[in-house]
Amino acid sequence: MALSDWLLGILLSENKIMRNLCKTRTVLLVAAFLAPVCVQAQTTCSNSSLTGTYFYFFGGNFLRSDAGFFVPYAESGKFTADGNGGITGQGTAYIVFNSGLSAVSLSGTYNVKPDCSATLTLTAGIIINLQILSGGSRLLLATATANFGDTGEAYRAANASGSQCGNGWLSGTYSYTQVGGFQYDQAGDVAYSSEIGQVVADGNGNITTTNIYTAVAGGASESGTGTYTINSDCSGTYQVTYPGSTTPFTYNIALVEGNTLLFLETDGFAVTGVGHRQSPGSILPQFVFGAGTWYSALYFTNPNSYSVTFTVNFTADGGTPLTVPSLGGSSVSVTIPPNGTSVLEAPNSGSFGEGYATAALPAGVTGYGIFRQTVSQRDQEAVVPLASAASTTSTLAWDETVGTVSLAIANPSAVSTNVTITVWDTSGNNLGTSPPIPLSANSKTEGNLDTLAGISLAGKRGSAQFTVTTGNVAVLGLRFIGGGAFTSIPATGN
Repeated sequence: MALSDWLLGILLSENKIMRNLCKTRTVLLVAAFLAPVCVQAQTTCSNSSLTGTYFYFFGGNFLRSDAGFFVPYAESGKFTADGNGGITGQGTAYIVFNSGLSAVSLSGTYNVKPDCSATLTLTAGIIINLQILSGGSRLLLATATANFGDTGEAYRAANASGSQCGNGWLSGTYSYTQVGGFQYDQAGDVAYSSEIGQVVADGNGNITTTNIYTAVAGGASESGTGTYTINSDCSGTYQVTYPGSTTPFTYNIALVEGNTLLFLETDGFAVTGVGHRQSPGSILPQFVFGAGTWYSALYFTNPNSYSVTFTVNFTADGGTPLTVPSLGGSSVSVTIPPNGTSVLEAPNSGSFGEGYATAALPAGVTGYGIFRQTVSQRDQEAVVPLASAASTTSTLAWDETVGTVSLAIANPSAVSTNVTITVWDTSGNNLGTSPPIPLSANSKTEGNLDTLAGISLAGKRGSAQFTVTTGNVAVLGLRFIGGGAFTSIPATGN
C-alpha cells in the first residue's frame, strides 16, 4: 500500500464567542455603534489564508487490509501551500508491521471556506479536513478517508522571513506529550503507548529528558540524556539514551518560532507528539540604577482569582548575576495575591548598576518597567513594556530628526550570538546593515543606534530590524532630546 497517505487538519472558529455576543446585545441606541464592531471582529478566510511553508505531524491508526485490523500510524514532514489552492511537500511515515520508515510525497489541492474550515485532497486519494487558526499560522488536521483514523497539527515555519535556524534556537524547557504504538511481540500483538514529560535543551546541542511513559507494563518514570541538531530550515533530529537501554531513541523534530517542538520517533515506534516551551519568558532589556542618576522599577499585576509566585532574575551586561542592593540580591521571589500588584524598585542612590531583568510570568500576569533619570535635580521618566525573551528578530521605528536614539540590546539565551542591524528609511529604502555585533551568552550591550549600525542617521526617520544567528535578542530604544528629556521606543519581537 502506498504510503503517500499523509495526514493533516485544522482550526476552531475563533470568532464564535464574538458572534454570540453580537446576537445577545440589547438593541438600544448604542447598537448603532456596537454592530459594526462585531462585524469587524468576525474572521473570513479564503485560499490565500493558507499560504507558506508548514511543519506538520500526524498520528493515529490505519487499517491494514492484509492484517485485518487497525495498527498505529505516525507521520511528520513539511509542505508548502501556494495561497491559490495548491500544495506540495514531503514527509516520513511509519506503520507498525511495515518495514521501517517510508518517504511520503505530498501533492494536491485545497479549498478554504469563509468560516476558516478547509478540505485538502491529495493526489493519492486521501482527503484531509482542516481548521485554520491564528490567521493561518497554525492548522488542525484530521483524515476524512476510510481506513484512516488520524489527527494532527501544522505550524507555519519559523524562518519564513529567511532567517537561519541553528542549535541555539532550541533552548529552555519544553513540556511535551507523545502518543502511538508498536509491535509488542513476535505473535504480532500491538501495544499502544502514551508519554508526557519535559525536554531541556542547552542551546549547544545537548538535552536532558524526564518523562512518565505508559504502555503494556503500565506507567514508569524515566530520565535520560542526549544530543540534538537543528538545521537551517528549523528541522532537525535528536536522540536520547535512558539507563538500561542499549541503543538511543531517535526522533525527527521541527522547531517553530523557538516555542513549539514537533516529534516523530524513527526507531521502530509509530509515535508522534508536540512540545511547548514552558514559558518563553519576559525581559526588560535595560535595568539601571544608582549613582544619584538612574532609578528603575518593575510593576506586576495579577488579575487572577488565585495567588501566583514567580522569580525575577537580574543579569549584568557581562552575563553575570547583577546584585540589586535594594532587593537583597540578583534574584527575588515575587508572590502576588488575587487582583494584587507588586513593585520592585532600585533607587538612584548607592553604586551604579546596569543590566537587564527577566521573569517567567504566570498566565494572566502583566508587567512593565519604569526608568527615571535625575539631571540637575529634575526628574524625567519613561514607561517601558516587557518584551519576549524568546525572540530571534526585533524591530523598532526610529526618529533622529529631533534628538538621538540609544539602544539596549540583550541576548538572554545560553549561547553566544552575533546581532546584525538592518536600517530602512520611511520610504523603505535600505540604508545599510551593520557589521556583526558579538554578544556572549546572557550578555547585553548599549549605545547610540547610528554608532552600533555604523550608519549616519542624523535628520532621518525609519525602521531597524535586529537579527541574531543563534540564541535570542531583545531590544529597547530610548530617544533623548536636549538636556536629558527622553522617551522609550518599544521594539516588536518575533
